[in-house]
Amino acid sequence: MKKHMITAVVLATLASTALAQTVVTVNGTKIDSKAVDERVSLVTKASHNQIQDSEPLRKTITSQMITHTLLVQAAKKQKLDQSPQYREILTQARAQAKAIGDDKKAGFKTRWADYQDNVLIEAYLSGVINSNPVTEDEIKSTYNELSKYYKGTQEVQLGEIMTRDANTAQQAIDELNHKQDFSTVAKKYTIDPAGREAGGIPQNYVKLKDLQDNAGLVYDAIRDLKVGQYTPAPVAGNNGIYAVFYVNNKRNVAIPDFKVQEPILKQYLQDKRVQTAIQALYQEANIK
Repeated sequence: MKKHMITAVVLATLASTALAQTVVTVNGTKIDSKAVDERVSLVTKASHNQIQDSEPLRKTITSQMITHTLLVQAAKKQKLDQSPQYREILTQARAQAKAIGDDKKAGFKTRWADYQDNVLIEAYLSGVINSNPVTEDEIKSTYNELSKYYKGTQEVQLGEIMTRDANTAQQAIDELNHKQDFSTVAKKYTIDPAGREAGGIPQNYVKLKDLQDNAGLVYDAIRDLKVGQYTPAPVAGNNGIYAVFYVNNKRNVAIPDFKVQEPILKQYLQDKRVQTAIQALYQEANIK
């Protein structure tokens, strides 16, 4: 009997080790496969299974976790976790969680650890921004550059049908070829709940310049389409998704007045400072 019990314990230990292997080490801090699995599950559930578990998704999540770890380490290096402000925030948050009984719910320990990390990261990034504040001259210069960059260009209201395979996308195209209304076909075939509700056509417009710079695959597929036209063949995307794009409208890009753009551009420049700080952390890190 004892022999069987020992064997069971050994097997359980081996199984646990196999389930939680180290994926990457960041300055000595290990990120294991179990943590990656949990985040993959959260992403797939949040997308209503539109985003499937895949190697590219896992690489993206692992990269996000590395960045998260670097930021927490940087915050602790500055001893932000020892500051009175940090401790006060945690004290109040813990009291609130206790008052509503959240601290007794399953998974609270993990959520609490994440909350602590997020408070540290927010404090660190606030320090990055406050130590090198964005000036009004920078904002004005950026506004002038953007005005010049988008001058004479167009933006499109782009319809989209998302499917999980090329055959379904082709069926949608076949119906469009038979003069079916795009919104009707989109509601029938798209796997995007928001897109289905909007008939595949959102209210917003996207600048062609932005597509050219950041989504070359989409830009190449739609750049020559006129209003009312759609991609003649399924467009393969990431995570096994296929799409049909439709140009509902086109118009010239109109840059809003400076006062309207000022807070947006300020946030943009602050985000650039954050990215520069994160890049510096990567350059100094020992990642294996």
